[in-house]
Amino acid sequence: MEGYVVFSILNGFKIKIEITMKLTSMKNFIAPVIFAVLIPAFMAAGCAKTGHYERGMELLKDKQYPEAITEFQKIDAGERQFRLAQSKIAYIQGLQAFNDSLFSAAEVQLVRVTNDDEFYHESQLMIDKINQRRLSSLIPETDTLIVREEEIGSKGEEKAQDKVKVEIETDIDITKKFSAQQRSLIENFQSAYTSGYSAASDSKKKYLDDMRSIAERLNALSYNAKEKDPEALELRKRSTAWMNKRIEFIQKLISDRSEKETNTSRSLKEEGDTVL
Repeated sequence: MEGYVVFSILNGFKIKIEITMKLTSMKNFIAPVIFAVLIPAFMAAGCAKTGHYERGMELLKDKQYPEAITEFQKIDAGERQFRLAQSKIAYIQGLQAFNDSLFSAAEVQLVRVTNDDEFYHESQLMIDKINQRRLSSLIPETDTLIVREEEIGSKGEEKAQDKVKVEIETDIDITKKFSAQQRSLIENFQSAYTSGYSAASDSKKKYLDDMRSIAERLNALSYNAKEKDPEALELRKRSTAWMNKRIEFIQKLISDRSEKETNTSRSLKEEGDTVL
C-alpha cells in the first residue's frame, strides 16, 4: 500500500512525503509516528526563514549598515514593507553621511525618512543640527532692521525728519527659506518616485511626469543671498543628480514595459541609490 501526502509550509515551500508500507500489523503505528516526527521538523524549517526586512532590522540594530542596506534592497516594490525598507535605507545613508560630516548629502537622505518610521525623530534631530550649523556659519552684514532717515516736507517749508524702520531679509532668512523649499521638494519627489516604482507599467508615466515637474521646480528655486551658503548649494547639486538618476530609471522601466528592474535597468537604480 502506498500513500502520498502533499501539504504546504510557510513561505511557499511545498513538501511531498511518500510513505510506502507493507500491510503489516504495524502500519497503523508507523504512519502516525512518521507524521509526528517529520511534519513538525519541516514546518520548523519553514518558519525559521527570516524575511529580508526582519534580517535588515537585525543588522541595523547591530550597526552593520552595508549588510542591512543589502537586505532592505532585496524587498520588491510590490511588497508590504517596501516603503519602510526604502525609509530605512535613507536613514542609514543619512546617518553615515552625517557621521562623516557630509551634511548636504545627509540632509537629502534624512528628509526621505517617513514619519511613521521609528527612526524619524532621530532623523529630524540630525536635520535640526545641520540647520543650526548652517545658520551659525552665516554672519549677516546688516541687522534685521535698518533705519533710513527721510526728510518730510515741501520746498520752502521747515523740514522735519522722521526715522522710518524698513525690515529686510538677511542672508540667514534667505538661506533658511531656500533650504526648507529644497527639503519639501525632495520629500515630494521621493513620494512620487516610490509610487511610480511600485505602479503598474502602464501607470508609471503619470508619476514620471510628476517627478520631472518637481525636479524642474528644484532647479528653478531662487537663492538671492549675498553670502551664499556652500552647503545649501551643495544640497541642490546632490539632489538634482539624485533626481535625474531616479527619473532615468523610471523612464527605463517604462521603455522596457517592466514593473520592476531588469538586468538593463538595475544599474540605473543602483546609481540612484549611491549618487548621494
